[in-house]
Amino acid sequence: MGLDMYLHAKKYVEKVNWQALHDNDELSMDSPEVVNPLWKDIVETAGLENVAHDIYGVNVDVTCAYWRKVNQVHKWFVDNVQRGEDDCGEYYVSQDKLGELYNAVCGAIHKKDPSILPPHEGFFFGSYDIDEWYWQGLKNTKLQLERIFSLPDYKKLSFYYTSSW
Repeated sequence: MGLDMYLHAKKYVEKVNWQALHDNDELSMDSPEVVNPLWKDIVETAGLENVAHDIYGVNVDVTCAYWRKVNQVHKWFVDNVQRGEDDCGEYYVSQDKLGELYNAVCGAIHKKDPSILPPHEGFFFGSYDIDEWYWQGLKNTKLQLERIFSLPDYKKLSFYYTSSW
């Protein structure tokens, strides 16, 4: 038991290469020349190729960041993304908000100021002390966000935060 936190990246993958279809009037939306191989791989991997004939896109959802009992980061999401609702729901996180979190983390680390991201009490949320675990949670958050920001398709991704305990 305890606070588990997840940031998911979602990407929409289209089935049809619309430009190829537009360029050749003899092709249909199911022609192998216009079907995105990535879409086909995803649908086949999911075992849905027999039901996905009239579906023209899929959403791929990948956990791109994970925290355990980093309650100061959870508090930031509750306050800045979840409108104060700590309900284990799934919440959209804009890229601007991810940037704000990154700036807060960097500021807290650089200034050694825990008041920027104060600990948050909760049911099995971990320690509320400002100790090595607190700072390690922030350093880990910084690294995870830097990896996310460096993704080639970062601007094409949608992000969602959820937690459980």
